[in-house]
Amino acid sequence: MKRLIMLAVLCAFVLGASVASAADIKASGTWAVEALWKANWDMLDKADTTNRGGNKSFGIYQRATTTFQFIANENLKGVMQLRYGTQEWGQKSFSVGAGDSGANTATENRMTVRQAYLDFNWPDTTINVKAGYRAVSLPAAFGGGSYILDEEIASALVGGQISDNVSYLVGYARALSGQAAAGVTTDNLNIDAYVAALPMNFEGFTFAPFGAYAAISTNVDASVVAAAGSKITGLASLNATDTANADFDNAYWLGAAFTMDLFDPFVLKADINYGAVDSKINMNKRSGWLFDTALEYKGMDFMTPELFFAYTSGEDGNSTKGDGSSERMPVLAASNWAMGSFFFGGDRLLMGSLGNRNDYLGFWALGLSLKDIQSFADGLTHDAHFIYAKGTNDKETYGSANANFSYGNSLTEKDTLIEVDFNTGYKLYDELTLSLDLGYFNLDTNESRWGGATGLKGGDAWKVSSGVVYKF
Repeated sequence: MKRLIMLAVLCAFVLGASVASAADIKASGTWAVEALWKANWDMLDKADTTNRGGNKSFGIYQRATTTFQFIANENLKGVMQLRYGTQEWGQKSFSVGAGDSGANTATENRMTVRQAYLDFNWPDTTINVKAGYRAVSLPAAFGGGSYILDEEIASALVGGQISDNVSYLVGYARALSGQAAAGVTTDNLNIDAYVAALPMNFEGFTFAPFGAYAAISTNVDASVVAAAGSKITGLASLNATDTANADFDNAYWLGAAFTMDLFDPFVLKADINYGAVDSKINMNKRSGWLFDTALEYKGMDFMTPELFFAYTSGEDGNSTKGDGSSERMPVLAASNWAMGSFFFGGDRLLMGSLGNRNDYLGFWALGLSLKDIQSFADGLTHDAHFIYAKGTNDKETYGSANANFSYGNSLTEKDTLIEVDFNTGYKLYDELTLSLDLGYFNLDTNESRWGGATGLKGGDAWKVSSGVVYKF
């Protein structure tokens, strides 16, 4: 009898394992460790005072991102992405002894589920549905991602083909959901976004117009958005001191991404974005635009040069001498748009860039990148970036105590910046790359605009980043 019971249990395990293996599992990921030396990122020049990381510092950072695809068939899969980090060695879950999960109270840096969503095709059609928490980006040709929305967000998106050359994407995303404060008679505090895009792909060029509309519920004001996390503070204009009737109304964005390789080996890329947020008070209104373009030449075997230009509208002084509204483009959440690899983002590893995309708005920049420079050794390549930037924000904007700018990142018309980067990568294996990234920029400003003797002074800033990346 015991033998029959053991045989039955064994059969159950075998059948269970057979059912469990019905989905094929595919794993991919990026694991990185970076050593970073930096100086004057706080724009205090040689002052002893420390701010946002200090005048000079050294740290080692680590992050492991792993994505699992659970594939039932070519039309159905589930995707889960896990991440551990980003964090500095010696802190939180990377502090000594924190590897014992029973004793580790550093909950801020436990392994988290970064994405989890369903991906399936409607039977016998070209319609694709992705529903869950995942990375979503509106169309963008230059910069590595959209400056409006490019972030993990809970969403349901439907896409498909209209013809051989035209496709569509429509969907819904929830950026914020919270309960109203005690005593406030309102529904939940929500920001619901509806997006649509019409990508067109013809011989020699692609064109992708898009639109997004965010329905913002009653009593969602700047303080509610800020409390939801820094990812969506780009909706706010100025932090109103009088909160009466200070909630936002609704927001919208329009734009298009364009790429043309008709005159190969020349490739032209361009984006135009416009966005606006309304409010019952002028101080919380915000509207502005972005334009960028790049010309890339792919006719060389040893490198790819790219000349680029970007412009974003800035404050015109309304915060001090106008109605208080903002002339910067509102940002829902953007994490990848970049120029170069230092001041405007774009670092190849973990922590080698400054600030939040919302902080930069109000600038124009002209630059040259030399990408994929083939070196003397097989597997050794370089990138070089040269950027000149100037602010488009009125210098008098900073006289207002309500301005929520990041001083030193939000440039005025009187501030200029020069950046030079030289980055080197060596493929030890096809999946393993060693890197050494060098960055320098100079911010030429006037300390009287940044708080006088105790304020920011600009000057020279630099970084040395060395690390290893395993991509599989």
